[in-house]
Amino acid sequence: MSYRPPTDDILFLLREVIGADAVLARPEFAHVDAETLEAAVRQAGRVASEIVAPVNAAADRIGARLENGVVRLPPGFVEAYEAFCAGGWPGLALPEEHGGQAMPEIAQAALSEMSNGASLAFSMLPVCGRAAARVLLAHAEPGIRSLWVPRLASGEWSGTIVMTEPHAGSDIGQARTRAVPVPDGSYALTGTKIFISFGDHDATPQNAHIVLARIAGAPEGVRGLSLFLVPRVIVAADGTLGPRNAIAASRIEDKMGIHGSPTCEMRLDGATGYLLGEPGRGIQCMFTMINTMRLEVALEGVGIAGAALDKAARYASERVQGGSGGAATAIVEHADIRRSLLRMKALTGGIRALCYETAALLDHGRHDEVGFLLPVCKAMGSEIAVEVASLAIQVHGGHGYIAEHGVEQLMRDARITPIYEGTNGIQAIDLLLRKIGRDEAKTLALLWARVETDLDGDGELAEAVAAGLAEWRRVSEVLLDRLRRDANRGLSGATPYLRLAGTVLMGWMWLRMTQAAKDDPYGDEIRALARFYAADIMAEVDALARRATMPAEFLYDLDAETVARV
Repeated sequence: MSYRPPTDDILFLLREVIGADAVLARPEFAHVDAETLEAAVRQAGRVASEIVAPVNAAADRIGARLENGVVRLPPGFVEAYEAFCAGGWPGLALPEEHGGQAMPEIAQAALSEMSNGASLAFSMLPVCGRAAARVLLAHAEPGIRSLWVPRLASGEWSGTIVMTEPHAGSDIGQARTRAVPVPDGSYALTGTKIFISFGDHDATPQNAHIVLARIAGAPEGVRGLSLFLVPRVIVAADGTLGPRNAIAASRIEDKMGIHGSPTCEMRLDGATGYLLGEPGRGIQCMFTMINTMRLEVALEGVGIAGAALDKAARYASERVQGGSGGAATAIVEHADIRRSLLRMKALTGGIRALCYETAALLDHGRHDEVGFLLPVCKAMGSEIAVEVASLAIQVHGGHGYIAEHGVEQLMRDARITPIYEGTNGIQAIDLLLRKIGRDEAKTLALLWARVETDLDGDGELAEAVAAGLAEWRRVSEVLLDRLRRDANRGLSGATPYLRLAGTVLMGWMWLRMTQAAKDDPYGDEIRALARFYAADIMAEVDALARRATMPAEFLYDLDAETVARV
């Protein structure tokens, strides 16, 4: 079943809900008008459906392979990537002076959602290059920036994020990869990294590996880590490519999903690298990339959820089965299928809107609010992707469990999103400990004030969001008090707290959508979905609040050995 991009839904959000006009009124976007933005969104949808989607199923079946030290991508991937680059898409939101098109992040969000909905595995290649470009723009010296960023913006070269090590997992501070200074000003890096997406491939001749390593003599822990650019191929100042650098893929992981995206173990044997930023500030520099990737992963979730919803809705309209009265009807008439489809629509629409709101805040430079929303978007987007993909399988019944309709692939692909770029448990800790605890909820109070401004009017959703906001405030006070006394006590409720916050924020977005849709042709549908969100999803707030404020002692009544015993 082909991929149908949700361009009209996206354009409604941009025009009527998140305020694209205000974004385009900023001086840095003077070269972009409303017509240009709409044309970019519609063309991005065509690229997703006509270039990206056709390679998805075969790539899942065949996967990438390692041959004689070189990773070969699945059939059609390289050609699709070349067509993607020919349209200028890798540099859509990168600066014009460095070869990009300087479009706003709201346009990049639309491209990311639809490309991910068409093929998550494919879309990981351009996003890694874009994230590497962001790091180099922020932290590389001018010569490196001028050499590398235009080639990343064009897609001629690609990039990777090289953080995780076998023994460390999410505990980056345990990294053992070493960097030894060389007289010419470069460094020789040695170590092993794992879980590196597109660590090697044959779509581009050069890779910008952005690597965390510890300079010899630096202290242990995260404070001793520095960030380096390690080229796949040694490159001259004029861009001429020379010999292969001492970094290579030693294996490709055999994994659950995203088979077209090679997840590599990478070995560095004295590889030449160049310091980015100041020594010992690698984690701070890496967050330039991590923040880009958190929104991207959220949009991966939106893309997968949208694709799963589309497949399920089409199938439910076409599949005829007997109903409660015995007459055969399309299964969309059955109550259980309707509940599933409405929940899928409500969740997908809510998280889509929240992600575009976050992208618009990035365009406006409101980084405190963005910092709060990023962990919420990443965690909620990825969890919703898994839930909606699972519901899509259920709607298809046995036909969903087999590969014919492609929904089982969406489920397998989606399952990585709650894990990488910081597990959702880490996102919850980050939200509560750093984004709320460290500033005593001052940024959160600003966000609450924004929500309150949209609570005017009657209706089930306005009442539900108002009640949810009050409960969110109450739970925040309880957990902040616990954090002040004991970090573990406060963090014991972090995961349900994040889900509570996300549920209320998505309700806020549905409220804004209903207010914007008064004269829209689909206004009745939007209002009906908002009522469903109020009744079905906002009802979860009370349970989430109870879970978030559950006595922390319940987690520690048993010792660790007993908890781990089966």
